[in-house]
Amino acid sequence: MEIKKILFRKEMKLITLLLTSLLIASASATVYYSMVMQPQVSVTGASIKFVAGDDYPATSSMGTNSTWVRLALKAYPNATLTYDEPLNISNTDASSSHTFRLRHVSISPASGTAMVGNFSFINFVIKNAAGVAQAWFNYNTTGNTWNTPPTTSYLTLPASAKWVLYVETKAVATANTSAAANIQIAVDVQE
Repeated sequence: MEIKKILFRKEMKLITLLLTSLLIASASATVYYSMVMQPQVSVTGASIKFVAGDDYPATSSMGTNSTWVRLALKAYPNATLTYDEPLNISNTDASSSHTFRLRHVSISPASGTAMVGNFSFINFVIKNAAGVAQAWFNYNTTGNTWNTPPTTSYLTLPASAKWVLYVETKAVATANTSAAANIQIAVDVQE
């Protein structure tokens, strides 16, 4: 019987030692420190803005801060319609260059619907101040399917520069005159 008491005491001492070790380990694990961040956010105008061009369609609309625009473009059946300068992308920062790219967001009607087959293409070209094409962003059709463009590479817009967004549209010869396409394109700017 004495042996059982001795073993029991050793087990109790071992359990007590383990519990004490766990308590010490958990107490030391809860030590932490704090860092403080105090951001200040100031409202300022965007450096890259849209500016109406010489061919800006009269029924188009632009936001008051010039960071969004709704262009009212047309497409003629079996004829390419060209807008030489419906819109400009302008860097209003006089001291530094900024980069931007075009990125497809959405288009309707959706691919697979008969309405898509009314269009041949809706092409956008970014031209620098010298009139040289820097990027193409073309929406073409194959039957009733849109071939949406990939995101362009970032383009460097020099300080105080204004680049042109050139547009070409064309509908098929048998196009329904009530057909319309709504495209949403993001202009991602890195400042």
